[in-house]
Amino acid sequence: KLSDDLKRRDFTVNALVLDSKGHITDIFNGLKDIKDKTLRTVGEPDHRFQEDALRMLRAVRFSVQLDFSISHETMESIIKNSELIKKISSERIRDEFEKIIMSKNPASGIVMLQKFNLLKNIIPELEEGIGCEQSGEHIYDVWDHLLHALQHAADKNWPLEIRLSALFHDIGKPKSRRLAETSGKKKYTFYGHEVIGARMVKKIMERL
Repeated sequence: KLSDDLKRRDFTVNALVLDSKGHITDIFNGLKDIKDKTLRTVGEPDHRFQEDALRMLRAVRFSVQLDFSISHETMESIIKNSELIKKISSERIRDEFEKIIMSKNPASGIVMLQKFNLLKNIIPELEEGIGCEQSGEHIYDVWDHLLHALQHAADKNWPLEIRLSALFHDIGKPKSRRLAETSGKKKYTFYGHEVIGARMVKKIMERL
């Protein structure tokens, strides 16, 4: 039955049917949500995400690809169910993650993943950069610096491997940070961060 099929779709914008006569079946107000640029689950968000936790990543992906906002109740449900992403196969996670990275706004996507408690279950190593100050030439902490680098690569329309390199290039800094004092000035050093980072990224890539 058509209505049963549509009930099992992820978001209202994906629960529309066009028949051969050009008539649209729109049980869940998907057309209104398209007009309002809003992502909302079909029915109870908890039920949709418990059916398939990958939908939480898809919400972020659609949001950055289409420039849609995620409805409040959908957002709250993602935060509540974020741990469920651990049950999803790494291949499926990788495919969605790749699409987020290849969107026009990958930095926003990574910020969303972090806010929704998804990033810590996928690439927790990135979160180590939050609040990790660099001082010296860098005005940003490691986290913001990596996000800016990623977004710059996207703005230049560079390919996936360059975008990933931008996102991960300083990932070893938090683990290698030491406080040094030179001529009375306190300064952080990050000796060997590229070696540590390379090892970390190899593990992340294999995991994905």
